[in-house]
Amino acid sequence: MLLRTGGNGNSVSSLSQRLMKKFDNSLKNLSNADIAEILSLPGIGLAKATAVKAAMELGKRLYNELMVESIKLDKPEKVFTYCHEMRFLEVEVLRVIALNSKLCVLAHKDVTSGIANEALIHPREIYRFAVKANACSIIIVHNHPSGDPSPSLDDKRITQSIVQAGDILGIKLVDHVIVGRDKYYSFRAEGLIRE
Repeated sequence: MLLRTGGNGNSVSSLSQRLMKKFDNSLKNLSNADIAEILSLPGIGLAKATAVKAAMELGKRLYNELMVESIKLDKPEKVFTYCHEMRFLEVEVLRVIALNSKLCVLAHKDVTSGIANEALIHPREIYRFAVKANACSIIIVHNHPSGDPSPSLDDKRITQSIVQAGDILGIKLVDHVIVGRDKYYSFRAEGLIRE
């Protein structure tokens, strides 16, 4: 279907079989091939080679998206691992992780970025993303560039306002995790967010 027509006197079926044979009947090999390798097969022009590469890329992206949905974040250490790259950020960033009913990741988004010691957090920004992602619940994560994940009074205050907003919207805040350099702080584990 991607090739649409044959070429050089071959049917489209024959051309597709030759294309697959060239790459050892392996979609992985075809996916890793560059355009020039695909173009080297007689009957394949730039439009056909580009269509094949685009289809392979879409397949990879779909696979990656489906794999993200199988990541279950039911423990704060899993959240810390999922957001490991935040340990090295030089400014505070707030990430919202949208979850389905089984606490599996639907999507995540960095919704705010601040200065070295403060991220501007508002429940409106957090829940706007959660609603668009069709989340049943969320986890919020932010980093402390100082490396110390201990929560500030503002962190505690804003967490409670996010819990309250979630109660109104019916999208539960499962946890708020603060990422430090090599450790984390979980509001749920510390009893500051209750079931």
